[in-house]
Amino acid sequence: MKKPFYPARLLLYFQGIIFMNNKNVYIKTKQQGGCMNRIIIVVGILLMTTSCAWFKSEPKPEITEPEVPDEALLVKAEDYVSEGISYFQSGKDSLAISSWNKALEIIPEDAEVYNYRGIALHRTGNVTKALEDFESATNLNPNYYEAHNNRGYMLFLLDRYNEALSAFSKALNINPNYEPAQKNRKLVQNIALGNLRQEAFDLGEKIAGKDDYEEQIPGYRKVLELDSTYAKGHNNLGAAYYYAGNLDSAYYHIRKAIHYHKDYPEAINNLAILYKANGDYETAIKLFLKALALKPKYISALNNLGDTYSLKNEKQNAERVYKTVLELDPENVEAKEGLKQITLQVE
Repeated sequence: MKKPFYPARLLLYFQGIIFMNNKNVYIKTKQQGGCMNRIIIVVGILLMTTSCAWFKSEPKPEITEPEVPDEALLVKAEDYVSEGISYFQSGKDSLAISSWNKALEIIPEDAEVYNYRGIALHRTGNVTKALEDFESATNLNPNYYEAHNNRGYMLFLLDRYNEALSAFSKALNINPNYEPAQKNRKLVQNIALGNLRQEAFDLGEKIAGKDDYEEQIPGYRKVLELDSTYAKGHNNLGAAYYYAGNLDSAYYHIRKAIHYHKDYPEAINNLAILYKANGDYETAIKLFLKALALKPKYISALNNLGDTYSLKNEKQNAERVYKTVLELDPENVEAKEGLKQITLQVE
């Protein structure tokens, strides 16, 4: 049974490596390359003259080129970067930060590594230091829209709403279709305008970090006591009820989520899962397709759609959907397994 989507607790992105809380999405591993742009530093040598009456011709200022790391050092730096990613994905944030510190000693102008370290620093609760790293990343690469988004999120956490909105807008000026920045900007606007209570959001963030769904249920109920119109709160509570086996309550709250946010693809996907669980494949397929119309590259909804087609014995449709997933994500395990099962059934 496919799991419902848990909406993003934190919309922080690695470039090429999507990172959200591990409740929300799968982490896709990709080793980063090491092409570093370097700044040429010109150092002027100040010449001090004596009090003599004659003048010497002033020597030309020396130009000092920065030492460029040799190939072996660059390889070592990339090893540190990859090591940090591995530690990070294992939840060992301090070790990840240590590895990226070592990398930055060799490649101090690598914007991506600052972005990576900023994400890990945020996860350890050091928002101010994380903000500094995201600012370093955007200063080194002004077109790094993921880092602009992450910088905006730190500013939001520091209650600097106007600056946060400006950072999200910068990200969207570079990439107008960047969904995390779109969602984050809307979130901050809603809180700033009073459409979403800050207390409800903060509590929802805290509850999302709990592993036990039985603990999440009373937590999200408190969130909804603070703000009964919080669509993500209803969706998360519905998902928690689903995992706890209470499908009626899951259905009620996921429907509520859609009532308050009718174009909410994750909630629509979750509602489709409930219909699928009850054997109503036709309705489930319609809902999965609706979620995909809102979010065309929604991998979870695509896999769920393929699975539902398979249950309906529509093998060609299922195969087509799984192949679409693999075009988007060639290493997707669920799609590979789905295609494998179709092949076995045909044989």
